[in-house]
Amino acid sequence: MLLFVLTFGAAICFAFGNVLSKSGVAKSGKKADFAHPIQFILGFLTSKRWWTGFFLSACGNAGNYSAMALYNLSLVKPISALNPVLTAVFGWLFLKEPINRRIVAAIVCVLCGLLFASAEIGEKAGVQNIPALWIFVAIFLAFAFSCRFIFRRSEISDSLMMGTCYGLSDVLYKSLAIDATAKGIELSAGEFVYWLGDIRVWAFAATYLTAFLFTQVAFSRGRALFVIPFSAAIGAVVPILAGALIFAEPFPPMKIVSIVLVIFGSSLFITSPREIIKKNFSRKFHAK
Repeated sequence: MLLFVLTFGAAICFAFGNVLSKSGVAKSGKKADFAHPIQFILGFLTSKRWWTGFFLSACGNAGNYSAMALYNLSLVKPISALNPVLTAVFGWLFLKEPINRRIVAAIVCVLCGLLFASAEIGEKAGVQNIPALWIFVAIFLAFAFSCRFIFRRSEISDSLMMGTCYGLSDVLYKSLAIDATAKGIELSAGEFVYWLGDIRVWAFAATYLTAFLFTQVAFSRGRALFVIPFSAAIGAVVPILAGALIFAEPFPPMKIVSIVLVIFGSSLFITSPREIIKKNFSRKFHAK
């Protein structure tokens, strides 16, 4: 029960937080420009809407990290697919955004996947392989930074960087949480220095901050209906793979079915440019 309280609460916060952050960045009127980053950063930092989204996302992170510390990554991360589900539902309820058959199918797939996941809540915790952790992080970081040269569309490369780095920060956090649970945490100066000396702490901070920066970049240059579900799907796939390759987490058939349904459902949320053009044309036509 606690798993669903933490993850569902986090998904609600992330859904509202993403929408408000995207709105705040868009309202600032500043586009991401790596040649003049200060103007772009100051643009969204002066938006009250952006700060509200930031606060809600911070609350979502608190629930998400609590869940990851207590449960396996391959169990927690599929539930993060509730983010695009709730974004679609909230958009329909509050912004009167239409929901087509594909979105309905996506919602059904994700919810069915979560039902299968509920059967595995009491599964055995995994154990970690530190050398495999660094190989995994290096491979995915190389992939993330090469995306700018592989994909011409900035919203694809930005979303891949955003989702991959968020996923890697989750993996590094889980590794730290496993060691912290085994070691026990004491509130002392020595304990603080101990963790500051762990390179995983700095790697976590670097990947999270990179993901956070590219979130704002993606929101300024891409479509929310593409960026949010695509990055959420990538951000779930990376930790799930880590659960298998680094943490030796159990993958019984029910969990595999759950993951497949969730990833497939998440992919259905991704809206193509053709659909956006068609939707905008339809709105203008009906407005006339």
